[in-house]
Amino acid sequence: MKIAIAGANGFIGRNLIQKIKNKHLVRALGRSEVYSDDKVEFSKTDLFSYHSTKEALKDIDIAIYLVHSMLPSSRLFQGSFRDTDLLLADNFAKACLHNNVKHIIYLGGLVPTGESSEHLKSRLEVEEVFKSTGIPYTLLRAGMIVGDGGSSFEILKNLVINLPAMILPKWTKSRTQVVFIDDLLRVITQLIGDDRFYNRIINIVNGEDVTYEQLIRKTSKRFRKFCPMIPVPINYLKLSKWWVSVFGESEIELVSPLVDSLKCHLPKVEIDSDIDNLIKIRTYDQMLDLVRIEKTKRKPRVARRKEERTVRSIQRLDNPSHLEMKELASTYIKWLPRFIRFIIYVHEDRGNITFNIICIRAPLLTLKYIENKSNLRRAKFHIIGGLLSASTNTGWLEFRSVANGKFTLVSINDFRPSLPWYIYCYTQAPIHLIVMKSFSSHLKHLKIS
Repeated sequence: MKIAIAGANGFIGRNLIQKIKNKHLVRALGRSEVYSDDKVEFSKTDLFSYHSTKEALKDIDIAIYLVHSMLPSSRLFQGSFRDTDLLLADNFAKACLHNNVKHIIYLGGLVPTGESSEHLKSRLEVEEVFKSTGIPYTLLRAGMIVGDGGSSFEILKNLVINLPAMILPKWTKSRTQVVFIDDLLRVITQLIGDDRFYNRIINIVNGEDVTYEQLIRKTSKRFRKFCPMIPVPINYLKLSKWWVSVFGESEIELVSPLVDSLKCHLPKVEIDSDIDNLIKIRTYDQMLDLVRIEKTKRKPRVARRKEERTVRSIQRLDNPSHLEMKELASTYIKWLPRFIRFIIYVHEDRGNITFNIICIRAPLLTLKYIENKSNLRRAKFHIIGGLLSASTNTGWLEFRSVANGKFTLVSINDFRPSLPWYIYCYTQAPIHLIVMKSFSSHLKHLKIS
C-alpha cells in the first residue's frame, strides 16, 4: 500500500514515517528534503500549488494530512491562517480526487463546548473540505499531543523551566485532554486502509480530564522546578501571548492562536471502543516519565532571501448569491473602477485585462485569463506585466470556491512587486486589503435577478 504524508517534516510526520516505513511504501511531502532514508520516497511539494500537489499524489492509495498553517512564513503574507488552511486543504483534496486516492486521513483537534477559537474553527473547516470530496475519510480529533518535539508540549515544558514564578490566568482553569505521541501513532497505523474507520470521526485522548493549571503543576513537579504559582481571575490574553512566546521560547505567530484556544473548554470524551486497546498511556504523569527533562531551544528563523520577496494574499469573500467563480471575477472587474471612481479604469481585450490609472498611459497591471482545465472550481488570471509587477511570468490572481461552495476565497500568489519592498508593504499591500474587504461587502449586498 502506498501512503503519502503531507506535513512529513513536522513532529508527528517524522515520527509516523519511522513507525510505518517498514510496513508500507511511504512518500514524504515537504518543501525541503530532510530524509536520506532508502525506505522513504521524498517529494518536494508546494501545497499552495495545485499542480505540485497533484504530481505529489500520483499512484497514492492513502493520503495523510498533518498540515496546519500557523507557523511563520518567510515571505510577505496577508490573510488569516484559517483562509490559508482552506486553500491548502482544497488543493490537497482535489489532488486526491484527481489521483483516485482511496482514503484520506486528517489529524485535527478536539471540538470545544461553547466558545471556540480561530484555531479550532479552522480545523473544523478543513474537515468540511475533506468530507466534500466523496472519498472515504477518517477525521481524527486529538487532545494536546505529549512527546519530545511536540510544539504545545515543548512550550509548556520551557515555560515551567524558565519562569522563576508563574501567574495562572483564568484560562488555566479550562479543561483539556492529552494523548501521548506513541498512542497517537498506534491509532493512525491501525486505521490505515481499515474500512471500519471510513467516514468516521475519532477522538484520540487518554481519557483523563485535566485543566491547564494541573498540567503546569504536574510538569513543574516532574521537572523539579518548584516556583510560586499565583492564580488571577482574569485572562490577559495579549500579555499571556507575550510571556508564553518569550519564556516558552517559541514564535509569537505559533503561540498566538494556541493561547486563544486555551480559553476554550474541551469536552471529556470517552475513548472509542475500536481504539481503546491502542491507548496505553492513560495519565499525564505516566507521559512525563517518558519524556526528556532538558528544555528545547528555539530554532532560529531562517532569514528571508532576496528571491523570496514575493507576496501571497488570501482573503475570504462573502458570496451569498453563490456566483460561479468566472462570474464572480467578472463582477470584480466591473466593480473596481466604480469603487475607485475617476482614478482606475479597466480594459478587456481577448482574455487580457489591464488595470489603468487616469493620465498614465502604461497599465498598472496586466492579467491574462487562464482557462480552467483542473477539477478546481476557480477563475485564474496570470499576472503578465504592468508598472506594479516586477515580473511577467510569475504570480497569479484567483477566485476559488471551496467545499462545494461553502467558502469563497480570493488570493494573489507569488506576486513580485516592482515597488521597493518597504514602500510596497505600507502602500500597495494595505490598499489591496481595503479593496478586497470592500468587494466582499459589495457581494454581501448584491442582488441577483
